[in-house]
Amino acid sequence: MEVNETPVVTIMKELIKPEKIMETHGSYTFLKDDLVYKVKKSVDFGFLDYSSKKKRKAMCLLEKELNERFCSGIYLDVLKIVRKEKSFDLVNYDSTLLTIDYCVKMKRIPDSDFLSTKVANNEISREKAENIGGNIGKLFKNIKTDPFAADFNGNFSVVKFNCEENFSQTEGYKGRFIDADLFDFIKKQTLKFLDENSELFDRRAKEGFVIDGHGDLRLEHIFMHGDDFGLIDCIEFNQRFRFNDAVSEAAFLSMELDYMGKTDLADGILQGFFSVYDDEESKKLLNFYRCYRAYVRAKVACFMIDGKDGSWELYEAKKAEVKRLMDMAAVYAVNMFDTKCLIFYGLMASGKTKNADKFTSMFPVEHVNTDVIRKLMHGLDPEKNVHVDFGVDIYSKENSLKLYDELGRIAENNMRIGRMTLIDGSFSKTEYLERIKANCSCGFKKIRFFASEDVTIERLEKRKNRICVSDGRIEIYESQKRSAQDIGADFEIETVGRTEDNAWKVLRFLINEM
Repeated sequence: MEVNETPVVTIMKELIKPEKIMETHGSYTFLKDDLVYKVKKSVDFGFLDYSSKKKRKAMCLLEKELNERFCSGIYLDVLKIVRKEKSFDLVNYDSTLLTIDYCVKMKRIPDSDFLSTKVANNEISREKAENIGGNIGKLFKNIKTDPFAADFNGNFSVVKFNCEENFSQTEGYKGRFIDADLFDFIKKQTLKFLDENSELFDRRAKEGFVIDGHGDLRLEHIFMHGDDFGLIDCIEFNQRFRFNDAVSEAAFLSMELDYMGKTDLADGILQGFFSVYDDEESKKLLNFYRCYRAYVRAKVACFMIDGKDGSWELYEAKKAEVKRLMDMAAVYAVNMFDTKCLIFYGLMASGKTKNADKFTSMFPVEHVNTDVIRKLMHGLDPEKNVHVDFGVDIYSKENSLKLYDELGRIAENNMRIGRMTLIDGSFSKTEYLERIKANCSCGFKKIRFFASEDVTIERLEKRKNRICVSDGRIEIYESQKRSAQDIGADFEIETVGRTEDNAWKVLRFLINEM
């Protein structure tokens, strides 16, 4: 990555000859052999103030002290960058030599040990994710926190200030990097949730749920090697960002996994975490904090690209990052007050599954396909077709009722950890919908997908010679069409356009319903 060539960067490059330099909105990190040197930028964002050498020195010392709570032997020293007669050097921070700046010296952790790498390499199973979530829950449950500081830094007024600050700091990006409609919706939902739950936030601060925690618990800030487990890079620059409700920390980590498309691991982390913080109010706050965390990350990305243009190598990637994070924040905002269940339904070959696949690839939602679950319940390979007459064998009414009971249970379990479920199926009988509702307390939104007769027949013809999860085919299409009952759509889409456009139509519908 190309970084801004400031005088300090030039000096550090000369001093340590780094293999790699990394830049964030607040620092430069220089990697050399088995060591890391971190220099804070001379910036003041309001919430982060490194504008003087005195402040940067204090923050380097505090960073070392705070992070040693979460790991040992990683944060080695705080050093001063000094000028000598004809050269520069790194010396102890309390040296009397002329100060250029300060840096934190750290032991370099192998990339392979970071959770971000392990997830990217598919080394983390759902079971391991649950263990990680449980370990994090225990770590935060046992951390020492000054009750007065927790109340002062984590009460309702502070949480509200943080949220309002986010919106004021990103107002100028509205319509540029941030979709204006999503900005308005997320702001409206956030402020409404805050106003309706002010007593809850204050009570949590007084009852020990607000901790002197990490504040930036991302995948790349967790490392594991054998039985060793640690955290790095906690926030030192602002107490009101570091003192958080513990569920906010777990929310950040699950949001990060959602960003990577790993919703199963995100849910595993949360299940492990909620085995420690097993109270309904923690779960009630989950999507509020996931929305908040996604928005903060989008804000930081906006800071990174502000003032830059297409000549910066990461410009387009960062713009795409902002868009995805804002999309995610909008879905969390939709589910902020209560977790919902979407039903994508329609006759065979109506395009519901293709659109469900696209929707759940764009947004943090679990896709549950009725054909897949039906076959798994009967010990069959979901990828293999089952050619039976309409309404018999695994498609009998009795088996269908059992299927929809199970779908309701899946949606209910997802609701308990704040995950929106998208159930994709024909829903050709009103009784099927009632069976789901009997097993799930979610609010439901029914989206009907349809296509013209000619398009439907053409699609079914194309299925004949390819592997398809659906067992729908021309021979049973008429039977399904004749017997199908109307379950009542909340929104309808004719599947003639791009699936991405249809996904946006559904999200806009959900937003307008709020």
